[in-house]
Amino acid sequence: MSFERRQLTDARDLRALSHPLRVRITELLAREGALTATEAAAELGTTPSNCSFHLRLLARHGFVEEAEGGVGRQRPWRLVEQDTRIVSRELDEEGLTALRALDELRQVRRGHQQAEWWRTREDYPAEWQGAASDFHAVLHLTAAEVVELRDALHAVAERYLDRGVVSNRRPGTAPVDISASMIPLRLPLPGGENG
Repeated sequence: MSFERRQLTDARDLRALSHPLRVRITELLAREGALTATEAAAELGTTPSNCSFHLRLLARHGFVEEAEGGVGRQRPWRLVEQDTRIVSRELDEEGLTALRALDELRQVRRGHQQAEWWRTREDYPAEWQGAASDFHAVLHLTAAEVVELRDALHAVAERYLDRGVVSNRRPGTAPVDISASMIPLRLPLPGGENG
């Protein structure tokens, strides 16, 4: 399966994603597949009309689309299957503000998801308890080495991207959050490639 590659450089698209409920809706659709606004609302603790509004807004910006089957309030929505990359160097100030808001929302959500895993991990089968991992390391790298590591991790992850497609889901699988942050913890030592 090949994914549409989409580079986000428009502040309006980023603002469309930078809303707490819309982040939760996109996560829910990624996890569960196509859902109606009513089903999403029940899962997210809001109203169907509120979910419907946010789904239509996400659709206008190309992040979700109507799925087959259903009519009116019973029409299901699904994520558009695409590999979305945000190109921060091409964003204007408004876009960077929207990106900061989206990053903060995603970090908060990721924290909630990790806390939920640690709280409930004993409920999972032993094979899943052993398979899950939380890798953390502080490495002293140049910017070029960070790019090399980032690209290597992306190459490995891309081999599995098609596993998120609803039609490719198999028995025994579960949605797994894969995230890697590579951020400098302070300015680089002088005398390197930039100093």
